Amino acid sequence: MAPSLPTTTTTTLREYVDNATKSTSSAPLPGVFLRIIDAQNNVLFSHGSGDSITPTADSLVYIQSLTKLVGAIAFMQLVERGLASLDDPKVITAHLPELAAQKVLTGYSTDNDGKKLWHFEDRVGDITPRMLLNHTYGGGHTYFNKLLLEYFQDKGIWETTNEATDTYATVLNSPLLWHPGTQTNYGQGLDWISVLIERLTKQACADYLQANIFDPLGLESTGFEPAFGGDILSRPESHGRFWPRILKTPDGSMTLDPPNGSDKIVREDPYPSGSHHTGALGTGLVSSASDYTRIVSIMLPQNSGVDPVSSHRVLSPASVREISTACLPSHLQHQRQVPESGGTPIIVPVALDAAHLDPKGSFGIACGVQGADRVLQDGKRGRSKGSVYWYGAANTDMWVDGEKGIVVFANGNYYPWNDEAWVKFVAGVEGLVYEGLE
Repeated sequence: MAPSLPTTTTTTLREYVDNATKSTSSAPLPGVFLRIIDAQNNVLFSHGSGDSITPTADSLVYIQSLTKLVGAIAFMQLVERGLASLDDPKVITAHLPELAAQKVLTGYSTDNDGKKLWHFEDRVGDITPRMLLNHTYGGGHTYFNKLLLEYFQDKGIWETTNEATDTYATVLNSPLLWHPGTQTNYGQGLDWISVLIERLTKQACADYLQANIFDPLGLESTGFEPAFGGDILSRPESHGRFWPRILKTPDGSMTLDPPNGSDKIVREDPYPSGSHHTGALGTGLVSSASDYTRIVSIMLPQNSGVDPVSSHRVLSPASVREISTACLPSHLQHQRQVPESGGTPIIVPVALDAAHLDPKGSFGIACGVQGADRVLQDGKRGRSKGSVYWYGAANTDMWVDGEKGIVVFANGNYYPWNDEAWVKFVAGVEGLVYEGLE
């Protein structure tokens, strides 16, 4: 039976969303959009509320790390075509020799003049594409690892070379921090996957995504950010649809983006005509709630890789199972931390294996996989065991619940990520939704 939400639940959800942004709230949110669909892309709930802007299902937003799952879909298409393998290290040595040559940064000492002397050791163990996709390849991220951030700052390059501005230069300059397979750490793996997709297909990542995912599904509201060469925000049909991000501060809040987004950045030597890999898949896409929920609805077992609207097969059932199956080795399963580093003040640290989040969970391919039915802090039922989930840095939560046959997309579009008010808001949404489904 198709899932449905009773009118009492949708009415309560609408009031809950509206109240969250009112000044009378104890911790008002600058804006909220909530969308819930079923496996046939039927809308069970869709509503937005905001102070200066009322977001809609067609509002264009930076989805940031929610890009990762789209990257996984793209890479699994290449696996299906026989162009790559998840577990063959020769894919890395043949196509990402710069990564294969990286040594492991172990720390530093200081000489008599106070200069840092950085210490490295040769890598032990192979890197595979799966490791890039499940954060076990040994690399880090300047926003989430203090040692790597300090290394970049000491080299004097962090302001212009970081994951938000120039991902390719960032991954080229990033040593490993652990030997492959010995540590789980939120890293740059999906940015390396973007480079790998371009080298395997001999085309720009944006062109590959457009031809193999967006165009077949008829999606017109998804593309790369201007910083990565995308024109999605500068198209005439996009005018007035951009929802700028907000940074909450102790003194209030500030808008981080121009009303219609930033100007497209064009590099002189983009791949494949040049040598610079512009695209990124750790972050990088702009999308709408209506587009994104439809893309990830192919992950529902009811669809098993088929878009419910166009009936276009995006992935095989086997690839969908691969993405949504927990794949961390047992000794790494409970190392799913997002630590504090260069992301402060826009990132608040979190342990994804906390009791009220996912204590028995794991990473799948570019996502989290819920290890048991979620029990919220108030004791209410949350998302089901096996749900695929992830987050965007501007407080955007997404999960695909195969047992219940729903996709949930909740966006606050503000920083800091993991802000207490947002975490409480999402938990409230989750409790209401699953009470209604029961």
